[in-house]
Amino acid sequence: MLDALKTFFSSGSFIPHGHCYLWQPSLVSLHVIADAVIAIAYYSIPVTLLYLVRKRRDLPFDWVFLLFSAFIIACGTTHILEIWTLWYPMYWLSGTVKVATAVISLITALELIPLLPKVLSLPSPAQLEATNRELEREIVERKQVELALRESEARYRAIVEDQTELIVRFQPDGTLTFVNGAYCRYFGVTKEAVIGSCYKPLTFEEDHEHIDRLVRSMNQENPTVSIENRVVANGHIRWTQWNNRMLFDEEGRFIEFQAVGRDITDLKDIENALQESQRFAQKIADTSPAAIYVFDLIKQDKIYVNREIGEHLGYTLDDIQALQPAFLQTVMHPDDFLPWQANFKRWDTANDGEILSTEFRMQHRNGEWRYFQCQETLFARTPDRLPQQILGVAVDITAAKQLEVLRQAEEQLQASLTEKDVLLKEIHHRVKNNLQIVYSLLRLQQRRIKDQRAANILLESQNRIKSIALIHEKLYRSETLASINLRQYIPTLAASLFSAYNIHTNIITLKTTIDDVALDIDTVIPCGLIINELVSNALKYAFPNDRPGEIAIALHASGDRAVNLVVRDDGVGMPAEFELAHTDSLGLKLVRDLVQQLEGRLLLNRHAGTEFRITFAGSEA
Repeated sequence: MLDALKTFFSSGSFIPHGHCYLWQPSLVSLHVIADAVIAIAYYSIPVTLLYLVRKRRDLPFDWVFLLFSAFIIACGTTHILEIWTLWYPMYWLSGTVKVATAVISLITALELIPLLPKVLSLPSPAQLEATNRELEREIVERKQVELALRESEARYRAIVEDQTELIVRFQPDGTLTFVNGAYCRYFGVTKEAVIGSCYKPLTFEEDHEHIDRLVRSMNQENPTVSIENRVVANGHIRWTQWNNRMLFDEEGRFIEFQAVGRDITDLKDIENALQESQRFAQKIADTSPAAIYVFDLIKQDKIYVNREIGEHLGYTLDDIQALQPAFLQTVMHPDDFLPWQANFKRWDTANDGEILSTEFRMQHRNGEWRYFQCQETLFARTPDRLPQQILGVAVDITAAKQLEVLRQAEEQLQASLTEKDVLLKEIHHRVKNNLQIVYSLLRLQQRRIKDQRAANILLESQNRIKSIALIHEKLYRSETLASINLRQYIPTLAASLFSAYNIHTNIITLKTTIDDVALDIDTVIPCGLIINELVSNALKYAFPNDRPGEIAIALHASGDRAVNLVVRDDGVGMPAEFELAHTDSLGLKLVRDLVQQLEGRLLLNRHAGTEFRITFAGSEA
């Protein structure tokens, strides 16, 4: 290896190249100067190319410049060796350098062949000039666009800053990237203090979860959401409404959120007041004893009914909802539904606030028909001012209707009773007249009879007929035909007996103590006959030879509806052997039978005269 290197750099037996020029100074100098100048030029070109490549990183095909630099340096080196071999014949070294130059030259030539189309495709100077002019025009346009954008941004910023709405932009973590002046004024903060910080400290803590959930719900398919939440502004809790939107770039990548908000505290107060008013109205409607409904005249459907209408008809609100839209048509009487619908036209001329009345029947769930009295008024109109909805209040008047029916029936019954009273009074009057005729006939007959015993019998019969006729007369003159007041009847009956027997009250006095007792005719007739017989007996037998004395009649009612009748005289009394159960006196037998008819009890007291005490059950007056 060492020998090969020595040979490579050795002159060997070669003669210098100058001998070829016969060492002529002028010829040697010519070649030396020419090769030296060429070498210097060759060495300077790569330096320039390398400087160009270093400074212009954007040059296309920069590797070609480096390849040419290597090729030129190799060529320059061969010229240097040409000078060297004039005196030192190192032809192996010179040949080797030429071989290397040839290799570099060949590589460069081969690389240029495929590069040529690419070089030819490069724009010509004219094309570059046109391109430059186009670029300059585009630059001018871009500057104009940028200027317009800046002006637009300025106008947009002015609009945003002048807005009364609160405008903010924020990142998904809540970091604020922009706020307008209205936002700062509303919360009493500065832009420098809030930009870069989270918005959550300014929102009501209890609303954080609600806000986060709605913000997370936004995506490319649903990029907007409206959020109502409370905020803390200047130490006060206020209600705000925010319209949130996701912002995307031209390639659809998410940038940030933008929200536009406004204060809705007053609206919330109005809404709460309205809700409270609605709750109040609902409570009134739900607790009202009347049925309240809203009916749509256009849709022919109910809008609202309170629960009272269900209570009246046996339906729940769910039942009513299930029967829609034909609930009213289902429960309303067919004879009332069509006229009720036909009356809708009356609303065309009705004034606001005017109340119209109607009446209809609705069927209870159990099948019973109930009557309702309704007061209706216009509740809403269409935008064309046509009647649309009516508000009605229905009151169940079934009881009143039934009472009216009963009242009419009662009036009819009363009329019938009045008519019957008239007839009965007429009957009593005629019976009394007929009895009076019989009494008069017996009286005429008595006056014609010479037999005193027969005359006395006729007198007794007259008195009995008189007592009965007197009852019919009292009934005829009484306000009611159901009973007779004994306080009026007994004294009249006793007075008629005194008159019949020609008894002067200055000899035999009459004392009556009568409670205010009224008995029906079935009880009064036996009672009157009993009094007639007992007083007649006393007048005939108790005071012989014009003996003075007293006859007392007492009638009292006890608490158990029992009536106590006492007929007493202070006359000569009954014989010692007299037995009431075995008497032959027709009058006393009649008294005994009449007491049994009254289901009463008869007691006889002979102490200091004669006293008959009769107890019987009083009748309903």
